[in-house]
Amino acid sequence: MLLIVLLSIVLASGTTAYWAAQRTRADQESNLRRIASTLTDAKYPLTGSVLTQVAGLSGAELVTLRENGAIDESTFRLGADDVRQLGALPLRQTPSGDGTRHSVSLAGRQYLAQRIPLRQNWASQGSPGTLCILYPEDRWSAQVQQATYPAMVTGAVAAVAAAATTVLLARRFARPIHALVRRTAAIAGGDFRPACLPPRNDELRDLADSINRMAERLGRYDVEIRRAERLHTLGKIGAGMAHQLRNAATGGRIAVELHRRDCPRGDSDEPLAVALRQFGVMESFLQRFLSLGRPASEERSPLGAADLVADVLALLRPTAEHLGVRLESVGTPEPLAFLADPAAARQLVSNLVLNACEAAKDARRGAPQVAVRIARVSEEYGEIRVVDNGPGPPASVEEGLFEPFVTSKPDGMGLGLFVARQIAEAHGGCLRWERRAGETCFCFRFPLHRRGADDGTPSDRG
Repeated sequence: MLLIVLLSIVLASGTTAYWAAQRTRADQESNLRRIASTLTDAKYPLTGSVLTQVAGLSGAELVTLRENGAIDESTFRLGADDVRQLGALPLRQTPSGDGTRHSVSLAGRQYLAQRIPLRQNWASQGSPGTLCILYPEDRWSAQVQQATYPAMVTGAVAAVAAAATTVLLARRFARPIHALVRRTAAIAGGDFRPACLPPRNDELRDLADSINRMAERLGRYDVEIRRAERLHTLGKIGAGMAHQLRNAATGGRIAVELHRRDCPRGDSDEPLAVALRQFGVMESFLQRFLSLGRPASEERSPLGAADLVADVLALLRPTAEHLGVRLESVGTPEPLAFLADPAAARQLVSNLVLNACEAAKDARRGAPQVAVRIARVSEEYGEIRVVDNGPGPPASVEEGLFEPFVTSKPDGMGLGLFVARQIAEAHGGCLRWERRAGETCFCFRFPLHRRGADDGTPSDRG
């Protein structure tokens, strides 16, 4: 753009300067022709004073020569060599010709010379002769330069202004555009961080804002695709391991059942009963692991929150005692129930309680403890809150705590809370967490089920 503008300015300025120069030359030629015509056709003698006055008006030097080549009158002093040069000039019959002039050096100065015959016998000595019109070349050139100077100066100023304007426009538009080009290249390379918006409010800012929104959306898509790929890979690996793990769990459960049959205490042995239930839970978890990421198809029925918590605590109390964590439950006077798949709901609460126990064993103040609380939060929702006095999740995993494969445990897979959130959302609820007053609380909010008079649902324990 700058080259086109500069080229246009140069062409316009050059054309104007050329036209001014030609106009000046034409004016000078016209003035000299008028002077020549006036003098050659004069009805009065061409004395020295007349020539001097005409020379002062025209700027040209005038010399009249006799027929023998001698000087009759002259407006400036000439030497013998100068007179011979004038006598050698070709004689033009008319002053209104094409303006062709010859360059001669007279008295140390360069002149454009033209020699014309006098038509009347008005020479100072009464004899006809010739008139030499001598115009200084430096004055001729100076007048041409004065005529072209304004156009050239104007063109130069316009060129500088165009260059400065182009530089300012480049800084205002080209640099942000280059920055956007680099940003889009970075997005193509997988860097989805938002770019800084330009301070001014114009189309470039709108474009940068659109690119940022695009980068944000692509970043979310990238995370989702990576998560889907991980889950797909995990599903393939789990499919290969599930058969062996299920066989091992089944073999362990059969062995425990045979031992309980031969054991003197039999069905009254609580540790054996807990072990059998744990094997059952293990098989259920394996089945859920294989169906990870697929919609659940289990039948749902009303499930009491207190019954669910009591069942989970009975299973995990030996684990809590092994970790040195005190496990307690705080119920509500009114029964709270929700429609649920019992196995999925048990897995959700078990994950929360087990994570809380593992966090509470590192408690820095007081004895390690985990409290499971049940409460109604509104007419439509209830909550199961799992509270521990552990140090809480590290800051590095807080934002992605419910994302798959995000964990702070050296031997963890980062799927427990992810699966728990999926189960909570599949049941029409939500799962959140907060850190307050030195305690960590994971809260499962569920929609309450309104019991009918004939649904046959047993009453819930408070």
